Amino acid sequence: MRKILLFFIVALLLTSCFHHGENDAQEAVDSFSVAYFNWRFKDAMPFVTPQSKQWLRFAAAQVDQENVDSLRAKKYAAEIKVDDVSSVDDTTKLATVIVRDFLAMDTIGQGPRAVPVGTFRIPVALTNGYWRVSLHRLP
Repeated sequence: MRKILLFFIVALLLTSCFHHGENDAQEAVDSFSVAYFNWRFKDAMPFVTPQSKQWLRFAAAQVDQENVDSLRAKKYAAEIKVDDVSSVDDTTKLATVIVRDFLAMDTIGQGPRAVPVGTFRIPVALTNGYWRVSLHRLP
């Protein structure tokens, strides 16, 4: 009886060590989107492909004091909903993300603008065995 109990405890410990969704495309898109649309570009870095990091660095370089003031004035963070993740092929997926109450960067010389709702198509690629957002431009 003691061996059976020990077996179940070890089995429980082993299954709890595996992180659910660690390599899930939807969770990668969700984590990226929460960080990106709340302008936490550094926090979005782990969820993008190596080639995509240049886009996040570019976005971060565009933030000025007016942007920071606008972000601080917001009462709530942007609300993210990953509506759908569809497979394109074995190594590529396309996610549809609905974002509510976010600030969008505008062109040079203009401040950010509040957007009540927006829908974005975000590509996801299997990179080194992990699903990561694959940016070819800023969302």
